[in-house]
Amino acid sequence: MRSLPPNPPNPEWWVPNTDVYISEDGHLVIEVELAAIKKEDLELTVDANRIIVRGERPDGGRRQRCQYLVKELRCGRFESILEIPPDFDLAQARVACQNGILRIDLPRLH
Repeated sequence: MRSLPPNPPNPEWWVPNTDVYISEDGHLVIEVELAAIKKEDLELTVDANRIIVRGERPDGGRRQRCQYLVKELRCGRFESILEIPPDFDLAQARVACQNGILRIDLPRLH
């Protein structure tokens, strides 16, 4: 499994931090860090064997009003494309978002 760069490549876009692992019950779990992103600013799509997470984190106009000393929180458009191995069932995916973490749980195909 690999994460692909944003498509189309755009230097203004960013890729959120993501963990991918196999859970104790054999499911593929994807967790994407999306703090301060509203549900309506998030798009989740499935395309063939890929899950695409897109959205935007607004900066609230801070860029124009302040002088940053440290800038680690990314704002603006983001995209993360994840290829899913063929032995996991995209049709049975369970999706939840809690405390700024988007969690996608995919069971193995039978």
